[in-house]
Amino acid sequence: MKREEEGIFCQEVDAVRDKFFEDVREERLQAEPRCIKQHPGFEAVCLNVWVLQTAWLQYKQQYGSSAYEGPEHKKNRHIAYRQVVRWCWGTLGQNIRIPLPSCAVNCTCAHFPEPNQLEEDTVFTGFTYADE
Repeated sequence: MKREEEGIFCQEVDAVRDKFFEDVREERLQAEPRCIKQHPGFEAVCLNVWVLQTAWLQYKQQYGSSAYEGPEHKKNRHIAYRQVVRWCWGTLGQNIRIPLPSCAVNCTCAHFPEPNQLEEDTVFTGFTYADE
């Protein structure tokens, strides 16, 4: 993580803790997970390639030609991060960005690695604000 604000754990983020509490209150979970990676919804919503394909089509429809285009693994990471935001925060608004919990980012990077490259050799862009 390049920036201090990227080094946050999910339990330090109100929106993620609220999501855990809501799922326990609504009896979708028996107990709050210790980490977002342990929540059954994380894999289903943020790492499932078919869910990401569908989310990509929505994103492309919304943003048209300005939608992110790139290699499949980068596109999947990009959409997975958007899915984390949608799942925990709902909507933020256009050009409003927030640092995601490092556990979610690291898990996503590991799940969609650079092809034919060792994980320790991969360089990720990291979080940037919209005006950077």
